Amino acid sequence: MGRGIKILAATLTGLIISAASLMAFPKDEVRVALAYEPTTLNMLEVKTGIDLAPVLALHDALMFSDPKTGERGIKNSLSESIEILPNNKSLKIRIRKNAVFHTGDPLTAHDIQFTYDQVANPKNANLVAGAVDEIEEFEIIDDHNFIIHLYEPYAGWKELMWIGICSKKYYEKVGRKQFAKHPVGSGPFKFVSRRSGESIVLEANMEHPIAKPEFKTLRFMIVPDEVTRLAMLETGDIDLVDGILPHHVKRLKQNRHIVIKRESRVPSLFGLSVKPDNYPVFKDPAVGKAMRYGINRQEIIDRVFLGEGYPLFSYASKSEVGHDPNLFYEYDLEMAREFLKKSVYKPGDPMILTYTSAVSNARMIAAMVQRYMQQVGFTVKLQQLEAGVQATYTRNRDPREGHMTLYSWPGSRDPSMRLPLSIPSDAPYTSYSNRPKQKEVDALVVAQGREMDKAKRIKLLYKLHSIMAEDAAGTILMGTNMIYAHSKRIDYKWLPHNSYIFNLQNIRMIR
Repeated sequence: MGRGIKILAATLTGLIISAASLMAFPKDEVRVALAYEPTTLNMLEVKTGIDLAPVLALHDALMFSDPKTGERGIKNSLSESIEILPNNKSLKIRIRKNAVFHTGDPLTAHDIQFTYDQVANPKNANLVAGAVDEIEEFEIIDDHNFIIHLYEPYAGWKELMWIGICSKKYYEKVGRKQFAKHPVGSGPFKFVSRRSGESIVLEANMEHPIAKPEFKTLRFMIVPDEVTRLAMLETGDIDLVDGILPHHVKRLKQNRHIVIKRESRVPSLFGLSVKPDNYPVFKDPAVGKAMRYGINRQEIIDRVFLGEGYPLFSYASKSEVGHDPNLFYEYDLEMAREFLKKSVYKPGDPMILTYTSAVSNARMIAAMVQRYMQQVGFTVKLQQLEAGVQATYTRNRDPREGHMTLYSWPGSRDPSMRLPLSIPSDAPYTSYSNRPKQKEVDALVVAQGREMDKAKRIKLLYKLHSIMAEDAAGTILMGTNMIYAHSKRIDYKWLPHNSYIFNLQNIRMIR
């Protein structure tokens, strides 16, 4: 058989397999790949971010993200109105009266209080329990009106509003085990079945007063191996895959049945943390500026991520409240060398750069950073640690972590949790507890966290970032795009500002 005939035969075989796969499940079913097995399908016991895709398909919340902007509002959510009361630490909320659980029972303020109490309950070890701890108490006015009282003004209050609401009556009727086995919400999809390690099947809730999916069945397919996920997308066994690595894009482009998309407005931040408390050399701003000007961020993006990213310069992801687009450090090797000459760094003194497998492509990034810093005049040695060991060293401020650590932050849209944990002098993860303007930094972190006016808060965050730029402790490197792909039988748009697959009820059926 000639080479051309072999290629033709392989192509025809691929088309036959693809066609057969497309016919293997109903036209009104959409299949979405999950890289990991969710730990739960009910909101009360959420442990990881991967749980949220099926959980929020099953459960309505008090606020909903706009599909175009990703900004959270009350449109299409459980809330009809949310009012910040004059004390700036109480939220008066009215919910719509047509909200009904999949059991047919009405959704009331009592269900909302029950859900939040359970999320905060330590026995559930919930992923979002820390944020819910901002709530002091619920005040029920009637079935459709209540007040959330916060301990103090909380700028990130919208991050409390996306929690999927569960049925108190159903939980008390069937008990904890059955509740976990057969979850009930009020969302656009109802639970049908779950096969551990294989799939989760949901059915469109056609009685939902707002969401009207164009398809009947939503099937989450558990496929841990990335190559297998892509192969299933290519053969038509899966409709939607996210988190695609850049080097797979070229392969997918060859399949005319696949649409490849990108979203840059997602939480993503890569950087180098330094340890001034352990290694005082980093207290000299000239050392930090030598690093910041001496690292070619764009080259890292182009070579490691094949151009699927963008440089970052402030301690905030591109999609985060307070990201300052005006902070900028142009790659300038000569300027970096001049800063190093003026610094307290002694040529030849070794600096240890630590990396772990918790960061995508960490070894390649670390090697490139090492080369840039050596070109500036630093002596840099690389150290690989197990991620758990590195995290323990960070928490304990252990010098064995080294001078610098490469990290990535999947993050969220709001810095209300991250900044207090990492920047103030008494923060559990701070590595610089005596900055030159430490009192002002501490005050700004507190002030921005309590400022309920978004415009005023952003000004406070910009001021905080500008002071940290003066300190020059730590170097922010870049963010990367979310690459996702879907079959041409559907149309799907990533929900901005989110790290996981949401908004599935708005998938459009093309054919």
